[in-house]
Amino acid sequence: MKLNAEVDTATSAHYRVRSYPTVLVLRSDGVEIDRVVGYYRAPEFTGLVEDYLDGRNTLASMAGAESTQGSDPAFLAKLADRYFEHGLYADAKARYLRLVALDRANKSGLVDDALMSLSRMSRKDGDYATARKYAQKVLDRYPDSDNMRSAFLQVAINWKKAGDLAKARKVFLDYAGKFPEDEDAPYAKEQADTLAVQIARKSGA
Repeated sequence: MKLNAEVDTATSAHYRVRSYPTVLVLRSDGVEIDRVVGYYRAPEFTGLVEDYLDGRNTLASMAGAESTQGSDPAFLAKLADRYFEHGLYADAKARYLRLVALDRANKSGLVDDALMSLSRMSRKDGDYATARKYAQKVLDRYPDSDNMRSAFLQVAINWKKAGDLAKARKVFLDYAGKFPEDEDAPYAKEQADTLAVQIARKSGA
């Protein structure tokens, strides 16, 4: 069965479909076994579905293994991601936070990813101060992270969302100045210019 989650909102809400595409693997009675979120090549997709049908690597099986593997950062990261895919954000957040506390030095290389996920989740909830805090932690703690530039922009975006246009503009300008060759530099400069106009209007200039 194929459905448009934006049209059949009752079904999408029932199964907590938040991302597209999402393929649900269901029992004959409609109970979810697990889901595949995102695009996969055919062999990978088939392998995932076969695993789920055999009870392997499902969210339920991973949750059952948490008592013995919950101190492994890689396991926690994967479990948090699976909860997130299932729309179980509180459960995902708890695992991301545990990962951050467990591996502050980021020896696993997964903590910066967890912080960015926490930032995006907080922004989605409208908690822009917390979203900015998580992104700022990436900048402060892990300046060599692959997520550094994304975190930089998230700080600016969340200042803007919170209504502090001057701080948002400064961070956008800092980004454009620090990474002039980056593909997002024109976006940052455009945002800074737009914010300058908005600030001038608010001040009556």
